[in-house]
Amino acid sequence: MMWNCGTLPWSGGWMIGHSLWGLLLVVGLGALLWTAFKPRRPSVSLADRADSLEILKLRLARGEISIEEYNTLKSML
Repeated sequence: MMWNCGTLPWSGGWMIGHSLWGLLLVVGLGALLWTAFKPRRPSVSLADRADSLEILKLRLARGEISIEEYNTLKSML
């Protein structure tokens, strides 16, 4: 006689049914923790890029940076 221990017949008996619920619980908790603690990328808007480019142009105009430095920094933006 198979001991069902109160689980539903389609769940595969005690071991498989409870193991699947445990697996779903672990996966769900893992996904929750991952989304809570994953590193966030800072969002860079077009306005931020335009401001940075304007600052770069001013620094070039003041002579604080050379044209080579300007082009290098501009390509990084």
